Amino acid sequence: MTSQLVTRDLEFSYGNGPVLDGITLDIPSGKVTAIVGPNACGKSTLLRCLARLIVPKSGEALLNGTPLHRQNTRAVARAIALLPQSAEAPPGMRVIDLVARGRTPHQNPLQQWSDRAERVVREALTQVGLEDEADRPLSDLSGGQRQRAWIAMVLAQDTGILLLDEPTTFLDLHYQIGTLKLVRQLQQERDLTVVMVLHDINLAARFADHIIALRGGGIVCQGTPKEVVTKANIFAIYDLQSQVITGPIDDLPHVIPL
Repeated sequence: MTSQLVTRDLEFSYGNGPVLDGITLDIPSGKVTAIVGPNACGKSTLLRCLARLIVPKSGEALLNGTPLHRQNTRAVARAIALLPQSAEAPPGMRVIDLVARGRTPHQNPLQQWSDRAERVVREALTQVGLEDEADRPLSDLSGGQRQRAWIAMVLAQDTGILLLDEPTTFLDLHYQIGTLKLVRQLQQERDLTVVMVLHDINLAARFADHIIALRGGGIVCQGTPKEVVTKANIFAIYDLQSQVITGPIDDLPHVIPL
């Protein structure tokens, strides 16, 4: 059964006013959702609430109808995998050792490793195209390859929900496109629910099925790329005058700042 991830009247504050203010969402299952908005609007905070890394001041994030903070930590980690922003690994760590960390929620004191764990890790490496790089130090890889290794780690966690916090940060355009194509491919192959924070509204429009736009801790609008990426909405989200055109190849909206 596909997991259901929702929020109800979610509020969170770091002490200087609300970062999230009454967020109510139903994350579409089996789809790619992009969270967009200006800096400091609450995008990463929302993702951290969905990952159960922080507890909301009020309201709830629920997995299959039960508040996340009331569920067992290991059970949540078997359902939801998070790739944080600017993830770092210890110096000298091999690619396969990083990916193996994704199996941690499935281990127990009586069985630290298994044939299934080995198979899942190898399959994750193959899916991201790094099976031949398994024994190389992570530091020897290119930026795009390193990001693939981190994605393989969350795949090895073997969950139905992936949360990705700015997965294209610090990547050039070639690797940004490659990373998001990989995310889309994996989502389709595994029927995953993917929620990712993106800064580039045009990439969100190209690779997401559903877009949630935040500003000031609240939801400005949400829907399909064609519903969200309009001239009026871009101004409401970013205070930016723009022209929105339809792409000649993919028939998707594309923002041209004025």
